Formats: sequence, C-alpha cells, structure tokens
Amino acid sequence: MMRVVFVDDDADVLQGMKRTLRDMRNEWTMEFAQSGAAALEELKKAPTDVIVSDMRMPGMDGWELLAEVKKRYPQTVRLVLSGHADARSIMRAVGTAHQYLAKPCETKSLKSAIMQTLNLRQHLSSDRLAQVVGRVDMLPSAPKAFQEILACLQRPNASVAEAAKIIGRDMAMTANVIKLVNSAFFGTRQPVSTADRAVAYLGLDTLGALVLGHGVFKSGNIPTIKGFSIDRLWQHSQSVAAAARTIAVAERLPHGKADEAFLGGMLHDVGELVIATKLAETPDAIAAPQGEDLNIQLQAHHAEVGAYLMGLWGFPNPIVETVAFHDAPSQVPGDGLTLAKLVHIADRLVLAREALVTGKPAMEVEPGLLEGLGLADRWAVWLAELDTLSAESAA
Repeated sequence: MMRVVFVDDDADVLQGMKRTLRDMRNEWTMEFAQSGAAALEELKKAPTDVIVSDMRMPGMDGWELLAEVKKRYPQTVRLVLSGHADARSIMRAVGTAHQYLAKPCETKSLKSAIMQTLNLRQHLSSDRLAQVVGRVDMLPSAPKAFQEILACLQRPNASVAEAAKIIGRDMAMTANVIKLVNSAFFGTRQPVSTADRAVAYLGLDTLGALVLGHGVFKSGNIPTIKGFSIDRLWQHSQSVAAAARTIAVAERLPHGKADEAFLGGMLHDVGELVIATKLAETPDAIAAPQGEDLNIQLQAHHAEVGAYLMGLWGFPNPIVETVAFHDAPSQVPGDGLTLAKLVHIADRLVLAREALVTGKPAMEVEPGLLEGLGLADRWAVWLAELDTLSAESAA
C-alpha cells in the first residue's frame, strides 16, 4: 500500500485533506504532520512513497524539509502544495521539489499527481534506481552548450531567439526549462512543449536570473565510462529530434505533433545522462553484477530511469511513454504513427545514416512496424529529407 505524508502548519488544511481524501484510505496509508520536524519523524517510522508539503511554515519551511528528505530518503517523491510562489521561493524549489501544485488544488488533481508516482514506480526494476533518480535536481548540460548559454545571457544585446536556439539543442537545458515553465510556479494555461516557447514565456530577465544567479543550468560532470560520451549523446539527441520532426512534417502531421516529436526525440535517451552523472556521485548505486561493464548497465536501465524522471517532473504521458519504450514502441497502446513509434523510427533512421559513415551495423526497426503502418516505402524518402536538411545546415 502506498504511504503518503502530508505536511501543513494549518490544522484546518490538514483536516480538510483528511476529509477529501477519505475515499483513498483503502489504497493509501496517510499520515498528517503539522511541522517539518514532525514530518521527518513520520518518515523515520516507515518507508514513504510520497511527501506533500506546504511551502511557508514556521521553523523548518517546506524547502528546508524537502531538501532534508532528498538527502535522507531520495527515493521518496517530493511534491509541493502551496499558495505562495514568490521569486525567491521558485529559485529555492528548483532542486528540491519534483512538482509544484498550487492552492487551491482540486482533489482530483492532487490524487492524480500522487497516483502517477505509483504508476511510474512500477516501471522501475529496483529501489536503487528510484534512489538514483531521487537525487537528481537539474540535469547537467554539455559543456559546449553551457558555455554558449552563459555567454549569450551575459551579452546586453542577447535575444530570446538566440537563447532558445542554444537551449533547444541541449537535452538537459530543454528538459530543465520545460519542467520549470510547466510547473504551477508560472501558471501556464496550456502545456509548453518547445524550448522557444518556454524561453519566450520566461523572458531573458527571468532566464538570466535562473541561470546566472541560481545555477538552474550547469555543466556536465561526467565520469569516464567505457563507451559513453556526453558529446556523442548530445549530438545523437539533436539528430534524432531533427529526424523525428522531419518525419512528422513529411507525413503531414499537425504542427503541434511535429513539435512534440522534436521534444520526444531530444529526450528519448535522457536516462543515459541521468545514470552517467549519478555514477560520479554514487558509483555503487547501479552495481554491475559480476563485474559487468557499467555501460551495459547504462543501456539496460536508461529507458526506465529516463521515463521515471520525466514522469516525476510532470512531463506529458506521451513523452514519458516515448522515453520508456523508444526501443519497443509496440508496447505503447495506440494505432497509427504514435509518438513512441515516430521517435523509434527516427532513432533507427539516424543510426542507419551513421552506419553508412562508420561501417558499423545499424540497429533495426522493430520487426513489422513499418509494414504495419503502411510506411515501408517511406524510408528512402525520409533519408533523402535528412540528407537535404544536413546539406542546408552545413551551407
């Protein structure tokens, strides 16, 4: 049974939660604490799946509490439920809370956010992986991209378009900025799924404060792992994102679907970045059995780890499913060219183009996928489109 701890210094708020969540008592074990100290005592008693905390509380406030929970119990999902969202609080929340829910929050929305964590957890093969993901605050960017965005934001004549272009090429910065903009901190009415929209929504002043003043973006600290390169991952994610959008446009999918395809392609291997960076901090967190190559472990777990993080950060289900099943898209329900299938095809298309240069064998498309979609004759068309795109980029 899922265990959830709710924290708020207002006794009336806690009583209201007890009443509205009474119908969940057969599915959740619920504890209610009136202070950060009391909440930590509750977490000592038994493993806790989710903690939901208010922001402003006397003594230990919500951010201090969640920071302590992150350190002691990284596998516990950390949610904020608060009516306060001043700029300082936003900055402090960046690395402590997985999601921010704004008061007043409908009971249905609160239940949904909590239940999603349980559904996501079922995809993880071990508690160790939950601890690895739980320690993630913000993803590290490729050093080149990090230096570019720093230089851009420090220029007095920098433009939103220039900043968005840099962020949109980097897997980590894309995930970080979209997570922020889609949180209740900023109250967007419609989910934002592109870096350019996210940067435009924030504006350069806010983005500069987040990056330069509060370290929302950071350069990668990647350990040496046989077969892994952050630069290669960075390039591959860009190539798959571009290929996914190219396929979506070629197949005349709506503009919004093309944007979603680009985001899915950019993030499909995000789990590799999570595992590689966390190995630098906790090398025993993902132990390789019998001396097995760590890169093999990285490949084995990156899809589930990436999907779990994207889910905790509140990314839309199609993105989470795509990250989880980009190597086996038929496991995702849905007819036609779903996002998972589209990104899978784009990934294999990019690998096929790379194989022509390197001479290494390419990974095959899932058997029967193209035939089942009636797209077997489109492979050569997509390749030609990518060749044209590459030529235009090089010009």
